[in-house]
Amino acid sequence: MTRRRNACTTAAILAAVFLGGCMSNTPEPYEGEHRPRGKADSEIVAEQTAMRFEELKQREGRQSTVEPAFERMQEDIKAAISALVPGLEWSTTRTRSESPCDEPYSNTPGLNVKLVPFSSDAPIPADRWRAVLEAVNSIAVANGFDGTDLNSENAERRQVSFRDPDGGRILLGAGGRTALMITTGCYLR
Repeated sequence: MTRRRNACTTAAILAAVFLGGCMSNTPEPYEGEHRPRGKADSEIVAEQTAMRFEELKQREGRQSTVEPAFERMQEDIKAAISALVPGLEWSTTRTRSESPCDEPYSNTPGLNVKLVPFSSDAPIPADRWRAVLEAVNSIAVANGFDGTDLNSENAERRQVSFRDPDGGRILLGAGGRTALMITTGCYLR
């Protein structure tokens, strides 16, 4: 009987340990010492949203001025690549699209715009990739981008990414075909 009682006690202790282990010791963003005193979560989120909205108001330009500048940059990139890779012809099957901004601007009325993506059935040959990369980098930097964000190459595939301070992005990929996608950062209309 003592063994049975010990087994039951052990089972109860193990159950308490395991069930207690399911509780997280990691505080929620606004719990405990992380919580501003006397404020509800909704008040904190509202203040942060207002702060991010003010940041967006301070950005140079609005979506209505930024988007045309990005479209001109896209045309410059396409022209530069076409000049370096004769016979490469651009086409598209998609349209421009809008989406809400990512964190930390997700609760604001800001928008990210993905320009019309372009592609070509012709790949950028490996021996032309360096020249294309230099040309695209030059255009990107002239348009306020910080330079290369990601550059990966292997025998079958090459891709490069550039970012601007406001979250704009240029993606160029070349493998069996060539693809160019440009997204603006988060801006107000």
